[in-house]
Amino acid sequence: MLKIRVEGLPDEVEKYIEKFKENNEVLQVSKPYKNRNSKYIRVYLEIENK
Repeated sequence: MLKIRVEGLPDEVEKYIEKFKENNEVLQVSKPYKNRNSKYIRVYLEIENK
């Protein structure tokens, strides 16, 4: 199992998570957290390789 932090603009992060689900088993996705003084967010994923 891997834990991964994904950072970017909200639309970019959502698209990346969907693509990630195509090739990996996503066990958990955290709620989006806003980065301080930034327009970017971060989301934490727990995954297993298929």
